[in-house]
Amino acid sequence: MTYTDPILKKYRDLILTNNKEFKEVYFGDPIMVPQASLPALVLTKVSTLVSDLTNAEDEHRITIKATVITSVMKEFKDDHTTRHGLEKLYAIIEGRGDDYRLTSDSILGILRSNEQVDIANNLRTDLGSVTRADYGMTMDKRDQGAWSLEGEITFEAHFTQLR
Repeated sequence: MTYTDPILKKYRDLILTNNKEFKEVYFGDPIMVPQASLPALVLTKVSTLVSDLTNAEDEHRITIKATVITSVMKEFKDDHTTRHGLEKLYAIIEGRGDDYRLTSDSILGILRSNEQVDIANNLRTDLGSVTRADYGMTMDKRDQGAWSLEGEITFEAHFTQLR
């Protein structure tokens, strides 16, 4: 039986409802991602902190990393620049309008404007913690001979729960 974390599933559903770019979603960092599956989204737990909140409740703080993988190979032009691949990655992660506001389909925009992820179970994105986006390039990490551009968004999910 394969286990898929229900919290990661909720964030997958939230992101896919608002962004139609992804061909594949993975839970946990896959060893190889085929070029045909790009752009892909990888949702991974980084850490979980559980502490007493009251005599009857626990507070859960889960750090989640959303990795966006785009293909450089599909974006190479005759001049061998990767400019267009970077633009697509930036748009998916933190696309902004001319007024610098996050677009409603960028992952940062989705996270910042949908604090309540699962009201019934008290799951929310902690907007009081820092959400961080980092960018980089890899070669052969995702598919043999493939180059990809990747961005990671690290954020915190939060909920309280009766013991």
